[in-house]
Amino acid sequence: MLKILNFKDAYDALKNSFILLYQKLATNTKRVRTSFHGSVLTYQAGGLDHYLGFKVFIKGTFFSMLFDDNGEPVLLAESDLITRIRTGAISVLASDFLAKSSYSVVGIIGLGKQGKYQVKAYYELKPGVKIKVFSKEKLEEEARKIIQEGIKVEKAKDYKDVCNADVIVTVTNSKDPFIKYEFLNKGTHINALGSNLPERVELYPEVLKNASIIAVEDLEQAKEEAGDLIMAEKMNMLDWNKVKPISEIIAGKVRRNSEDEITVFKSMGIGLEDVAILKLLYEKAKKYGIGSEIDIGGKWSLG
Repeated sequence: MLKILNFKDAYDALKNSFILLYQKLATNTKRVRTSFHGSVLTYQAGGLDHYLGFKVFIKGTFFSMLFDDNGEPVLLAESDLITRIRTGAISVLASDFLAKSSYSVVGIIGLGKQGKYQVKAYYELKPGVKIKVFSKEKLEEEARKIIQEGIKVEKAKDYKDVCNADVIVTVTNSKDPFIKYEFLNKGTHINALGSNLPERVELYPEVLKNASIIAVEDLEQAKEEAGDLIMAEKMNMLDWNKVKPISEIIAGKVRRNSEDEITVFKSMGIGLEDVAILKLLYEKAKKYGIGSEIDIGGKWSLG
């Protein structure tokens, strides 16, 4: 898959998908969760151009399917790696539209599977940017693995140290906030990517209170899933008028007014993003003759 799916193409596909969403030429379906016997099956879907698709995941198993608008299944894919690539690309995309015009230092918090792909995304898409990393667990080990891949990173001492950056990326499973407003420099942009569960929080409410723009992929989904926003609202520290769809920002309708403003992108990961990457993967696989063709039934019999 890595032979045909790269961060640059994913970045362009995601950018286009949000422009189409702003133009009402694409759609996103809110995430649906089904819980049973201690397991949770999660489903999310979207559509753009002549394609509709979905992703489902349960206990680390990720599976996606893409259809054309005639109902023909055209792609079946394992999508854990796809998710990591698209999450890295959307982080850089949000930074390019919300951070200061020439950001040069990125601090990444969390070095799990997703965090390492955040490092790779900024390394590949923003050459010359200094990357600082911090993790509560296995910092030395994970940083060493990244350096062994030829990616230069600087290990931060703590949360405050890693926040001495133009862009901060949080990609953890923390249930408790750890980014304080007092840690931030003027003009900092934050990509909070760690969770789409309402009980998990990475940012203290003061951060959101002092942000000039808070971008989300889907407003309705954010009200149900964005733990950072939900906590801030409960504490009367969130102005929903500052919360904007990132489609409006990418379309150029909303932008920061000064280099000193704090901005936030609270990402939850949405079905439209997955479908945009599935479309890209399908069209590239066809072009380069990669993948295996299989017959899938499912249509009603006409007999």
